[in-house]
Amino acid sequence: MNISALDKQTTQIRMLPTESAQLLEGLEAMRDELGEIADELISLLRDSGIELPPKPEHVRTEYAGPE
Repeated sequence: MNISALDKQTTQIRMLPTESAQLLEGLEAMRDELGEIADELISLLRDSGIELPPKPEHVRTEYAGPE
């Protein structure tokens, strides 16, 4: 992520698409707690073409019991 302040009112953030997708996922998960700012950021990310990261088809879990 690269953050640069253009002036006192504007900041520009550059990030990889994978980082943006993870940010979107986190904002969606915390939408109720974050309120309006989350809605605004979610809209900006979606408007720029960012989508949620794909869910794995199968989550593999294993249990290694005590030895």
